[in-house]
Amino acid sequence: MDQLLSRPEIQSALAPFVIALLVYLGLRKFTGAAWLWALMAAFLASAALINGLTVTPLTGTRKIILLVISAFFIAATFRWVMPSNGLQRRFSTIISQLSLLWVFWAVVSRMNSTAMVLFLIGSISLVLALEYLFVRMIDKPAQLHSAGFSLLLGVGLSATAAASALLGQLALALAAASGGAFLGWIVTGSAPAKQSRQPIAVLPYIIAPALLGVAAVIFARLPWYAMIPLTAIPLVVSLVPQKAESRLLRAILSSLPGLVIALGVAFYVWQAGSSGSGY
Repeated sequence: MDQLLSRPEIQSALAPFVIALLVYLGLRKFTGAAWLWALMAAFLASAALINGLTVTPLTGTRKIILLVISAFFIAATFRWVMPSNGLQRRFSTIISQLSLLWVFWAVVSRMNSTAMVLFLIGSISLVLALEYLFVRMIDKPAQLHSAGFSLLLGVGLSATAAASALLGQLALALAAASGGAFLGWIVTGSAPAKQSRQPIAVLPYIIAPALLGVAAVIFARLPWYAMIPLTAIPLVVSLVPQKAESRLLRAILSSLPGLVIALGVAFYVWQAGSSGSGY
């Protein structure tokens, strides 16, 4: 069993997919935040298999794991603390930016002033873009989860191609979990409850790809400009018409453009890495 659970395809694909699907199906009748709890449970299990759940020493990767888990918890519960949509959006922006600074401050603090300003501009732009795009889709589950799945898949595959298997596994585990909950929605057709249609609900789809993507840029070999088409995935998905009556058809049509971009970026990063390596 230990040997089976140590396989990357189990840790980053099968386990999170199955866990998210089962948790979503089990909770969907009790809470509108079922998909958030499902993704949180799946990511927690995958993170334990991939990296363990110890917090010392508090490395950058462990900070990312803690922040992503916290983002799911906040998204699922803080709607009672902050009923105002405007307040939720401001909180999401601030907490996302502070998360980036906390994880990468050791690197940012050693940058020259120009590089530091560019990092701050880039990170703020990334957070604001993801927040704006995902909030637009909050009441359209086919688009929301298609965009989240494709974006995390793109970050995961690109990070792996950029020589960071650990970051890639974590992002791919989130993508698989998103796919599991997405399949649960396709099968059951549960309408998004009011609490899952508030801006705070998309916080994990902001923090997770931002942290993992920027980490792959700083700690691995992911070109910074690869994040531009990946960040555009929610925009492209939001433009897909939602006229099809079939949930499955809406899911497929919404997923296709994001998957094309995700796979295209990952292939480019892989090709660029292969060319640069001399092979």
